Amino acid sequence: MFSSIGFIGTGTMGAAVARAAVKGAQGAPVLLANRTRSKAEAVARELGAQTADNETVARECSLIFLGVKPQMMEALLAPLKFSLDERPGRFVLCSMAAGLSIAR
Repeated sequence: MFSSIGFIGTGTMGAAVARAAVKGAQGAPVLLANRTRSKAEAVARELGAQTADNETVARECSLIFLGVKPQMMEALLAPLKFSLDERPGRFVLCSMAAGLSIAR
């Protein structure tokens, strides 16, 4: 269904959702990015996924999970705004941050 699945934030919650996503990815590449690259690398090794930076995930993945704390969301998305706004095709952006509205 999705050509690629990306995760920005691979902490406890992001890694748990990534484990489930890899099982259902049906061969689609799964890209993992994290503020601490070594954390993304460890989860990638466990799952047989690839690591990437936030910009690559934002630019290339058709399903993007945002697994960052609510107070970090604005700082995370600000540098990705152009890449997300200029994407030619459709994509799904899924936030795991509790308490944030879509508008915010």
